[in-house]
Amino acid sequence: MMYFCKSLHAFLVCPIILVNLTILFGCTVDDSLKEETSTYFDISIKVEGQGKVTPETGLYFKNSLILFKATAFSGYYFDRWIGFDEEIDIDQYSFLLNRNLTLTAVFLPIPDLTDNVLVFDPKEIDPNPVFMIENGGKSAYLTSKTGEKLRTWNFNSKLGNDIELMPDGGVMGIFKPESVSFSFGGYGGIIKRFDSDGSLLWQFEVNNETELMHHDFETLPNGNILILIWEKFSSGEALNMGFAGDGPIYLEKLVEFIPETKEIVWEWRSADHLIQDFKSSAQNFGIVAKHPERINLNYSNVENGDLMHANGLTYDPKRDVVFVSVNFYSEVWVIPHQFDTQESKTELGNLIYRFGNPLAFNGVGERLFYNNHHPSLINLNASSLDNFLIYMNGSMSQQSKVFEFILPAVFDSNPLNWINPKINWTFTDPDLFSAKISGAYRLPNGNTLICEGDFGYWEVNSSGSIVWKFDGDTTYWRGYVYPEFTQ
Repeated sequence: MMYFCKSLHAFLVCPIILVNLTILFGCTVDDSLKEETSTYFDISIKVEGQGKVTPETGLYFKNSLILFKATAFSGYYFDRWIGFDEEIDIDQYSFLLNRNLTLTAVFLPIPDLTDNVLVFDPKEIDPNPVFMIENGGKSAYLTSKTGEKLRTWNFNSKLGNDIELMPDGGVMGIFKPESVSFSFGGYGGIIKRFDSDGSLLWQFEVNNETELMHHDFETLPNGNILILIWEKFSSGEALNMGFAGDGPIYLEKLVEFIPETKEIVWEWRSADHLIQDFKSSAQNFGIVAKHPERINLNYSNVENGDLMHANGLTYDPKRDVVFVSVNFYSEVWVIPHQFDTQESKTELGNLIYRFGNPLAFNGVGERLFYNNHHPSLINLNASSLDNFLIYMNGSMSQQSKVFEFILPAVFDSNPLNWINPKINWTFTDPDLFSAKISGAYRLPNGNTLICEGDFGYWEVNSSGSIVWKFDGDTTYWRGYVYPEFTQ
């Protein structure tokens, strides 16, 4: 006699019997046979919700390898098995029958979704709502994964761009003032802090003829605030600095201030760390390729003088450095933070690492970035260095890409040895492209939230599967998740 048993993929010929005894013998097995042979166990199947399970309730030979399969009915999804040694959340599961088994298959209803939600995988998504930020708009939203707006923040002035939820339930963000002396995309001018009731607690303005706050801010561990500022230089000043173009230029500056007193306690100026090979009489003249630690003033050829257009920053407390996304250089600069303002003006304040585009310093190696936004760190654990996540806009190929990097434990002190960090994970898709804004954020469950600025939001898991997709009604700056705020 030949018996058949069911594996994960097929019925295989084998000596293990996987046949319901009622089918094998065409009759009910009585208790005396059960006691005499002890060759079978009872399987009892229960269903919660709407779905079906195979195999059915019955008697099965012991040591049979049985494939249990749960199939949800329309409007439901399979959630989990109850009755194995532990809860199992996959819809097909093989079990070696070594005892009587009572199983419950739990099916849950798929929640109602708004028309904005195009993809929804209830088993894979991170459950936390998304803090959605209008790009240059007057609103931000805490939105559930079903597409429902749980809470809306409306403001009297336009955002300029970043805004974040604070631990006390208030918000802090950069806003556009009524008038500015100059502006480019992503300009702001005033950072404001509101409490949970919407009352203004404080504000700090950098908006004058030569300076303008823009794009992004970072709250440091000591409570101070780090901001980005455009610093204007006249056409004459630019020429003396070795600028090869005409007109004024606008370079990047970082400022740290104490919110309670508005005192500026630290500055870093890109103007102090330039190199150029255009004007030999200028103090910063040199061979660009030999000095990756300095910034090539003439790399970008934009006509409006906004040469660098930094758009994001993040602080690394373990290294005491600031990572800055520099859009028009298509790279990330790593800036030391441990030196005071005067020291930061010297060689001590030079870049200690950079990556994404070696062409920016006449270097060699692969160019990875064609415009980039939203640098962020992925916290691995308290004792290790963090990985680095960034959104690459992909202006050359018109396809965006998210990179996760493993940063070197120590940045090489010889700039001529600098190479791109090791890539740990990437995601792209033919439909993923936004030439401007956008970002990527690692979620608590390990998935990655992607803001495609002119579309909406994606959520993908570590294997690259799309588990959530949200088509928005406007353009978006970024998206954040705050597990402590669920509504």
